[in-house]
Amino acid sequence: MNIPVAIVEDNHDIRNALEQIIESADGYTLVCSCVNGEDALVKLPAYQPKVVLMDITLGGINGIEVVKELKSSCPEMLFMMCTIYEEDEKIFEALNAGASGYIIKTQPR
Repeated sequence: MNIPVAIVEDNHDIRNALEQIIESADGYTLVCSCVNGEDALVKLPAYQPKVVLMDITLGGINGIEVVKELKSSCPEMLFMMCTIYEEDEKIFEALNAGASGYIIKTQPR
C-alpha cells in the first residue's frame, strides 16, 4: 500500500521538483499539491494525506499556522516542515505546533 503524500510549497520550481520526486518514488503517491497556506487548509482535510511536506515561509498564512490549524482536526497527519532556515526558534515553533520533523532545504553554492 502506497503512502499518500501532499506538498505545500509556494515556490513553483521547488514544488515541481518535489512532485517529481514523490511521483517517481516507490511506495508513495502524490495526492495533492498546494501553492499556499489557504489552499492547504482546504485541500489537506479533503485529501487526507498521511505525510505533508510543508514549507514554513508561505505567503499569507505560513506553514506553522497551517499546522496549528489542522493538527487538532487531523491528528494522524504527519507534517514535515521544509525550510531554508536553520533558526532554532522557527523549528521549535513548528514542532510545538504539531510538526513531526523538519527538512533543511539547501541551496546550491
